[in-house]
Amino acid sequence: MNKFAVTALIFFISIAFSSLSQATLITNLTQTELDDRDFSNAEDHLTDDLLDVNYINYKGYDWAWVSPVNVEIFGGNTLYAPELQKNWLFADESLLNILKTELTLADFTADNGDIIQSAQFFNSTFEHVDDDNFGPDALRSELTDPNHFMVSLYEGFETFYVRKTNDPTLIPEPSILMIFAFGLITLASRKKLLS
Repeated sequence: MNKFAVTALIFFISIAFSSLSQATLITNLTQTELDDRDFSNAEDHLTDDLLDVNYINYKGYDWAWVSPVNVEIFGGNTLYAPELQKNWLFADESLLNILKTELTLADFTADNGDIIQSAQFFNSTFEHVDDDNFGPDALRSELTDPNHFMVSLYEGFETFYVRKTNDPTLIPEPSILMIFAFGLITLASRKKLLS
């Protein structure tokens, strides 16, 4: 089924069932903060125990598959900016290139066959992504401008957000101080041996 037909089908289904069920957006922000797009008090609810359930880790970044659409408003759904969850960002061009050339649908598929996604953390009603749309030509991060002349094409693209992870190879501060002290002791010892 082509992308436009799938997008239209999702739109009509969301309209039909919007009064029957409402998804619960996972956020600590009030409705007023959401309406005002005030993310200054946002907390990050995508915690370590949700790794490989709601997001994956690759090359020092966490990758969240956040929505089956790429526009802020689609039907009855609002797709929020990554700042809704503290520390999350739009992927820049280099990161988007990694997503398109190195990561595959298999990377976002759990051992039990479930898709690893976090739509409920960034969408007002959507709780799914469209795994049949995963492909390098249908992946985006920055949201499509609703006034863009090709918005009807881009609105159905899959959306991904990223955040930098703590690099485990970095030496923690106490270790740095210990290495520095060891270096000073070595230098002082060399000086005494040479005298």
